[in-house]
Amino acid sequence: MQLTADFDSRQDSRLRLLRQIFGAVWLVNAAFQAMAWLLVPAAKTNFLHALAKPAGKVPTALRPLLMAGLHVTEAVGPQFVAACLVVIAVALGLCLLTGRKVALAARVGIGYSLFCWVFLLGFGYPYSGGQTDPGVMIVYAIGFLFVLATAPDLNGGATGIARNRARLWEAARVSFGLLWLFDAALKWLPAFMFHFTSQITGVMAGQPAWIDAWLRFVADIIHLIGPVLVAVLVGLAETTIAVGLLSANRLNGKWQRLLILFGIAYSLFVWTTPETFGGPYSTAGTGVRGNVLGNVLMYLVPFMFLWVGTLRARSPQQ
Repeated sequence: MQLTADFDSRQDSRLRLLRQIFGAVWLVNAAFQAMAWLLVPAAKTNFLHALAKPAGKVPTALRPLLMAGLHVTEAVGPQFVAACLVVIAVALGLCLLTGRKVALAARVGIGYSLFCWVFLLGFGYPYSGGQTDPGVMIVYAIGFLFVLATAPDLNGGATGIARNRARLWEAARVSFGLLWLFDAALKWLPAFMFHFTSQITGVMAGQPAWIDAWLRFVADIIHLIGPVLVAVLVGLAETTIAVGLLSANRLNGKWQRLLILFGIAYSLFVWTTPETFGGPYSTAGTGVRGNVLGNVLMYLVPFMFLWVGTLRARSPQQ
């Protein structure tokens, strides 16, 4: 999964489509954020709540940083800060959709995603009670790193661009692998292993009838197989994905593609069960969290970039 040269025409067309899909996601995010933070009567309260809520979940040592962000926002003006975040999100989406200033948008997107991860998601805390997901904004940052590695306007000259692409691509792949490794490590803790069923039953409240029925069916299957055994299988699956991503440059094209397909299938499984298809949706929920259809669905973006990266290696022998 290493890149050593420019992309060919087949890869370029697919990468352009991936960037446009990613851009569309950002525009939808921006619309949800605008509704929650700017266009409803409780907009100011919603935004301040989004900033204040994470402070109660992070460790004591990190709390001053989040409170400082809240105080600065109150001093500058919550509506102004919220509007700036929405404008940035719109600009990112438009750049990716139109293919203009893609490299700049990717760099800004990485910083924007990490900013939101810290101040709106509180570093992904709390990691307790079986919680293992560090938050969708980390996935967005990795997605933007892939965008930067594939940006058509990446600077550096012919030789420099190839070298920069390879370096950025490897950084994105390793970051994605480390994200899975972090998640997988938390899956082996007792809080997840021995309370696995609650990951399904705990998200039933407020769901549409069809999702509730589906989750009850899945919970029955888990009970039949054995919750601890299913939790072990989940831990093994995520560990396999993490190790595969971190060592993917040692695999041939066939095994790389199998790893990616497994990662996509597993992500969709998680999205349709504990993530409940990303629902329920509301202007004060989905938009503030920064995701459209659920955290794990966004994992498909890095996987699809990796898939396009394997096209060069495809041959009849593989």
